[in-house]
Amino acid sequence: MIKYLKNKLKKFIYNSLYSASDDVKESIYNSLFSSALKLEQDRYRKKYDISNEFRFNGIYIYLYGDGKIILGENSYIGDYSTIQSSPACEVKVGKKCSLSHNVRIYTESIASDQDFSEQNLVSKKGNVIIEDFVWIGANVFINPGVTIGKNSIVGANSVVVRDLPPNGIYGGVPAKLIKLKSN
Repeated sequence: MIKYLKNKLKKFIYNSLYSASDDVKESIYNSLFSSALKLEQDRYRKKYDISNEFRFNGIYIYLYGDGKIILGENSYIGDYSTIQSSPACEVKVGKKCSLSHNVRIYTESIASDQDFSEQNLVSKKGNVIIEDFVWIGANVFINPGVTIGKNSIVGANSVVVRDLPPNGIYGGVPAKLIKLKSN
């Protein structure tokens, strides 16, 4: 939807300002698009508990749900990432955490061990806690009910299905300990 609106905005500017140079058109477009991103981030800051020092590091970052989302100081999240929090659940990201692009965090998903032809499917729900100083690589999926311990790294393209203790380097599908940090 955002990509569609972004293209519509660009076409509108280029068609409306036919006598202006391409540089002027591009400048106006960038200014309007930046303003729209800022409005969306302000809306998130009003709805959820987001530190003023938390950085939205890119575009197409989507936060949604009626649960709590708490994003700590001096942390950031990258392009194309999603955080979902269901009612009575919370996602908490500690301080000085780095969440790369295309990270997915969910507090609720359909339980896999059931018959999908049934009417009422069972959901798995749980808080997601990312403790301080954690680095999450690109394209990581974090399942409901998971805690990632302080000072840990989760490598790119991993799927986190269970708690990860502090001070570890994890990776894979599902994410497993690669090695403990030597600090």
